Amino acid sequence: MELDSIFKKLIKKDLVYQSDSLGLNLLISRLQRKYFANQTAEELESCLQEMKAFFEKYKMIMGKDLDKLSKLWEG
Repeated sequence: MELDSIFKKLIKKDLVYQSDSLGLNLLISRLQRKYFANQTAEELESCLQEMKAFFEKYKMIMGKDLDKLSKLWEG
């Protein structure tokens, strides 16, 4: 499962995803704004690490979103 690629596409607005989780939706929006203010590889990596940390911290309640995002990768 290559979630890094999905996360990068979300951050770069190459992919649209709407979660049932307000927290995740707010995180995605904030990281998109952060990245578009400074479109560098370093900023993208920083945003990616923040998203991965969010999913790691809340993995017990983000399972449904991880499944949906994984299916985006497969599809």
